[in-house]
Amino acid sequence: METLKKINLINGEFDSFEAREILLDMCNKNINFNKVQNFSSQIRFGEDDEKALHRIAQLKESVSNITEILEEAKVQNKKLRIKSFIEIEYED
Repeated sequence: METLKKINLINGEFDSFEAREILLDMCNKNINFNKVQNFSSQIRFGEDDEKALHRIAQLKESVSNITEILEEAKVQNKKLRIKSFIEIEYED
């Protein structure tokens, strides 16, 4: 599938507090989105949205990994360079 657009979402140097705010907020918003998707599926169809539940689990693992990196950066008094791109494609 052809990439329609590649967008530079985050690109900069951040201290551990700033990085925590940016990265964990992004993850938590995505987790909440998937929780709403699952809740909607439960209400409409009487069953869980397995795709949403799987994504929630993946995101929680990402939060754990990010938190570990942020704690290490804080202890070492290091800044973090964060680059994040999103690719947008049409899907058939």
